[in-house]
Amino acid sequence: MRILVTGATGFIGSALCRALCEEGHDVAAFHRKTSYIGSISSFSITRITGDLTNTDSVEQAVASFHPEVIYHLGSQMNAAPTVNRIMQVNVLGTRAVLLSALRYGVSRVVLMSAAVTLGLPETGSRSNQAPAILNEARVQPHDTPLWPFAKSKYLAEMEAQSAATGGLDTVIVNPFMVIGPGNRYRRKSSFMMQLAADPPRIMPRGGINVISVNDTVTGLRNACKYGKSGERYLLCGENMTYQDFCERCGKAAGFDGPKLLYENEMLSKAMVKFGFGRNLQIECLEGSIYDYTNRFFYYDPKKSRIDLHLPPPEKLDPVIEETYQWYEENT
Repeated sequence: MRILVTGATGFIGSALCRALCEEGHDVAAFHRKTSYIGSISSFSITRITGDLTNTDSVEQAVASFHPEVIYHLGSQMNAAPTVNRIMQVNVLGTRAVLLSALRYGVSRVVLMSAAVTLGLPETGSRSNQAPAILNEARVQPHDTPLWPFAKSKYLAEMEAQSAATGGLDTVIVNPFMVIGPGNRYRRKSSFMMQLAADPPRIMPRGGINVISVNDTVTGLRNACKYGKSGERYLLCGENMTYQDFCERCGKAAGFDGPKLLYENEMLSKAMVKFGFGRNLQIECLEGSIYDYTNRFFYYDPKKSRIDLHLPPPEKLDPVIEETYQWYEENT
């Protein structure tokens, strides 16, 4: 099968390209001229340079390679230097890919979005209150603003839904936090590395969903095989508290986990500033962690596991260890 992958030199994109090449597919990697290509240089792969903000280069890539399937992973995560740029890449770039796919008869497009398009979960008000677990049916409240990355991916999903209505076979997948060896672009700025560099003494009550890069790739491939057009699927690993994740990272990387857990939202900013890292960021969240403390980014895997025939997720402790070992060898 002829497959075009945008964002092919990135953390997840390069892992996907490896898996597709190992399966014997004819793969083309769409990437910018400035992209680091070491992660895909050993693969038997066609390289096409271009930019998602340049619609001509996107169309030329599709027209010249004639893919049967496009995995659209290319995106910009941070709003810097301008919010305009993130919208151009994530929204208009997605539109360019979809229009080219329609024009040149691509059979299916798999868009990798993010679980944050479901919006911010509610904050837990009491320690004995079970956190809500979000699923694909959740509708983003209109009165809750989305931060730039989440908004851009939400709008990109709307582009995909519109294309599906117009006859293009599209499937959307939504992971939250993806970990594993090979994240070359975030060797120093990743959440895990920041935890190791500045171990927090105090931890907020909230939590996150963590999935391995291998499981993410499996989810992408199975979405192409089994996903229903126009649908979106949460790619879920394990729901865990910040405290649990930090302790497991500490065990793997040799630092002490947090000793205290706070639950009072009124204290969030001050306590996080001195206990959870001064500029700590999670990859798919914008800016300061302050706005996300005491929230549980927990997601329900039921729909994706059934519809996409997904196996149980990998155990994360070995993945955490492998990730820190890779960072140590490649930083």
